[in-house]
Amino acid sequence: MAIMKALDNSDLYTIGWIAALPIERAAATGMLDERHSTPLDFVQHISDMNAYTWGRMGRHNVVIVSLPAGLYRTAAAGNTASNLLSSLPHTRIGLLVGIGGGITRPADGRDIRLGDIVVSQPQGTTGGVIQYDLKKALSDQKQERKDFLSMPPQVLLQALGSLQAEHELEDSIVPKFLSAMPRKSRAGNSTKGKNGYSHQGIENDKLFRSSYTHIGGHDCLGCDSTEEVEREIRDTTDPKIHYGIIASGNTLIKDAATRDKVVEDVGEECICFEMEADGLMNHFPCLVIRGVCDYADSHKNDRWQRYASATAAAYGKELLSYVPVRGLQETQKALDVLNSPSDTITGLDGLKRSSHFNAIEKWLSPPDTSTNLNEALEKRLEGTGSWFLESEAFQEWEKRERPFLWVHGIPGCGKTILSATTIEHLNQTASIEPSPITLDFFFDFSDSDKQSLKKLVRSLIAQLYSRCPDSQAEADRVFSSHNDGNRQPTEKLQFETFSRMLNHVKVANIVIDALDECETRKDLLLWIESLINLKHPGLHLFITSRKEEEIESALQDLVNNESIIPLQEDLVNDDIRAYVHHRLRDDRGFERWSSHPNVRSMIESELMQKANGMFRWVACQLDALQDCLNVDLLEKSLQSLPKTLEETYGRILAGISESHREYALRLLQFLIYSDRPLAIREAVDIMAVDLSRDPCFDPARSMPNPREIVRFCSSLVSLVKRNIQPTISYSYSNYTTTDSWISDDPEDSDDLEESVDLDGPEASDGQQEEVEELQLAHLSVQQYLKSSRIQSSVPTHIIDAGALFQDGLICLAYLSRPGEHQTSEQIRAEFSFAHYSAQLWIDNATATETDKMVEQSIMGFFLSTGQAYKVWSKLWRPDHAKSGSYLVITAAPLYYASFLGLKHTVQLLLELGADVNAQGGQFGNALQAALWKGHTEAVQLLLAAGADANAVGGTYENSLQAVVWSRHKNIVQLLLGAGADVNATGGLYKSALHASAALNHKGIVQLLLAAGADVNIIGVYHGSVLQDTSAYGYKSIVQLLLAADADANTIGGRYRSALMAASVYGKKDIVQLLLTAGADIDAYTALRSGHKDIKQLLLQASDKII
Repeated sequence: MAIMKALDNSDLYTIGWIAALPIERAAATGMLDERHSTPLDFVQHISDMNAYTWGRMGRHNVVIVSLPAGLYRTAAAGNTASNLLSSLPHTRIGLLVGIGGGITRPADGRDIRLGDIVVSQPQGTTGGVIQYDLKKALSDQKQERKDFLSMPPQVLLQALGSLQAEHELEDSIVPKFLSAMPRKSRAGNSTKGKNGYSHQGIENDKLFRSSYTHIGGHDCLGCDSTEEVEREIRDTTDPKIHYGIIASGNTLIKDAATRDKVVEDVGEECICFEMEADGLMNHFPCLVIRGVCDYADSHKNDRWQRYASATAAAYGKELLSYVPVRGLQETQKALDVLNSPSDTITGLDGLKRSSHFNAIEKWLSPPDTSTNLNEALEKRLEGTGSWFLESEAFQEWEKRERPFLWVHGIPGCGKTILSATTIEHLNQTASIEPSPITLDFFFDFSDSDKQSLKKLVRSLIAQLYSRCPDSQAEADRVFSSHNDGNRQPTEKLQFETFSRMLNHVKVANIVIDALDECETRKDLLLWIESLINLKHPGLHLFITSRKEEEIESALQDLVNNESIIPLQEDLVNDDIRAYVHHRLRDDRGFERWSSHPNVRSMIESELMQKANGMFRWVACQLDALQDCLNVDLLEKSLQSLPKTLEETYGRILAGISESHREYALRLLQFLIYSDRPLAIREAVDIMAVDLSRDPCFDPARSMPNPREIVRFCSSLVSLVKRNIQPTISYSYSNYTTTDSWISDDPEDSDDLEESVDLDGPEASDGQQEEVEELQLAHLSVQQYLKSSRIQSSVPTHIIDAGALFQDGLICLAYLSRPGEHQTSEQIRAEFSFAHYSAQLWIDNATATETDKMVEQSIMGFFLSTGQAYKVWSKLWRPDHAKSGSYLVITAAPLYYASFLGLKHTVQLLLELGADVNAQGGQFGNALQAALWKGHTEAVQLLLAAGADANAVGGTYENSLQAVVWSRHKNIVQLLLGAGADVNATGGLYKSALHASAALNHKGIVQLLLAAGADVNIIGVYHGSVLQDTSAYGYKSIVQLLLAADADANTIGGRYRSALMAASVYGKKDIVQLLLTAGADIDAYTALRSGHKDIKQLLLQASDKII
């Protein structure tokens, strides 16, 4: 491959080209006339995580940047722009180029086709883009119009006018640029399973009437062709160019009814929908160019995305040919525009605040418990729970007369719905002054991400951060001190941070539901005690749980009896009666009794006599009574109603028909041990696996109506709707500095550092989508199925290691079905359960490795290295957090066993002669994999078998760096004792001492220094170790290094010296330490500091400065 030139000065790149998707960035890269290496003087801002591609289009130097993988939304676009300007402040203008949904109206003369180009053009007071708040984008909801966004830069508008005038006389040269792409890359080729960057054929451009909804399937082969809109046949497939208003919002529009409503609201000038522009237009001077890849309706698919990316990029290139070089030089810098006063531009500060909030949220990674709230509110019958809101206890709590309420009750009495009712009421109440902030959290037995104190506190911090600006500084300080979110705080520090944030709130209501579903209950109760002991005058806690001894004894010592509210039968009976009445009246299963009021009264009477305050019990009985087809059957059922929930569940299991039994038990088995609900598509595929067939899984044998899966064990499972982020099957490398994205298809790996694979993984829209998930209907169901009281008619292996073993066999059988040469994206699209089965199998194996059957299964799997093994390692790279996103390099079984900590498997593989020093995998070899994960016993086994402690390779390049990153001090000692070279070089930080210092691990730094680590070793990025720690402000480690004779005047690295690094980042205490240690200063160092107090300190300390 030809060597790319590198320009001396990054200031020469004056145009920022932003592309949301990798295919959009790839198309832009394909349009470069000349591709460059990174500029020689380029220094990326410490907070800038963007990846850049450099090059020339015509007379202009352009830098191309794409959004973080999976975050294709307005806030992510703003963050990307902010980072771009922080590293490249000389950027003058921007282009936002990619794909969008076209709004076509052939009958009105606006005939937009797939592959056409739409360009934002100002009209009247609008800047060409209108911002919307598409909160849910459902067909039956109105859209809330927000505002018009700012005008593009004048130099771009002038170029736009010149280009339009030229097109009145001559054809666009976009087709010329498109035809040149295949000669420069593989973009024009259409490989199996992928669509290339060429026109996809007029037969695949179908526009259906708004009233016609898509019939299932990836394409429209099953759709009725008579519902297509008749359009004139074009005499060419060349794209046409349309100018008008682009509507931008945070939610994908994918149904015609919603599309038409938005168009009706905004006006006929709207020609396109997209999802990034309103995160940029007020913060980054740019023009928006979109290639049309769908019609924003239910028929949308990915087929046209690459071609639409290419047409948009080609137009962007043509437009830049009309931007004069001098005119661009005279254009105000984007950063200066943002910092200038304006009523319509909020400026870079506003953009950075938005970007910072996103960084905080990503750092905290709180679980989304709004799904629990919404689910409970949807189940709630209107009017129920009012008795509680009107009760004296709640009224006193709401009026601040009681700081604490604990509401407890029996399983299934409606506590979670009561919590949701309370939260809704508090959020709607504005009459109490000062206006309170309400925070909430729902513990959830079915979701492992909602079962710990740590997740609760992270969620509360994130909620408080977003709702109380005065509290943000407390979290910001912790974020900054932890390498701007690159490291995690201890749980203790999280608790302290939340407590300090509460000091900035006058009144805070905290609602916590289902304490009994928390896995770290002891710590949770101690934390609640600490909150109460804060004696914050405005803090009010509302907690629900079952009445369990551990909870009761802890809370009784903290609060008075008036604050403990039992949900007694008489308190909830009115709500239960309303629920029964509603079900009998509205459920289709009881329609047969609609003209028999006496029968409905009989049902209601019998149920109310035996409900004992249990909503859950009543719901299960009503489910069963729907099957009674006549009065005799109904009377018999009512006379023999089960007395308890456990007896109810036992009857449900016993009543499952023989033909359904195998499927029901399999479904329950997976749900019991899964750490999350199953997507309905996953569950359907699980049911279709038949271990006695070959192949074991045939998609044609799946259920035609997936929602009917609940009928296998109705009342024990439930379907819930959730909004999720679709699986993103590509990502940028976390460990390389290349500016190309890497396909996980082995055929695409010829030249990883320089190639741009334009036929890489399928693009994802990056928006949330609503999915249906299957879960156990209630915690009491899970507890019954796991108990010893389960009926003898149910196989015991549903609750023991045999269940995990059986699940594992099904997972392995399923994994053997995909084709060996399919990419992970193709596998996920065709096999819904593939990704989770790859993870679930090994999770189950790890949990029960000592079981003989499981051990045999693990060894059989690893030693076969067959189809299932290859698919598993392709779909779920356990050694890489973003599975499926990397080049697939299948490592040896010993490597994966070591990484997963399967010590028995490691021992067996070594006994069978496995090469202990075999290379492969993300970490290079088995030893580094075990070191990074902190598996002490596996490390000991590998070292005893002759593993080379100084082997080179993998992400961290040597073993000592790998274990330093894992922060396991005891294993560092173990490795040093095995002869690891303490000064081995390589890896991201050049040395283990650099890495441990950058990670602020004082204990490991001390250990390495004691072992003879070179305190003055020079690294790659910040030069010396002292410069590294000075930049981060790690005072205790700076003191350690200076005590070990670190040279305070070593020159090199990004900031030339440790003193400069500390000055730039405002670390005054570090500056003082370095000055005391004899650090040299000069005028340049002093004046470069943007911190007044440090500048004054340096000027006073230096005799050289007058």
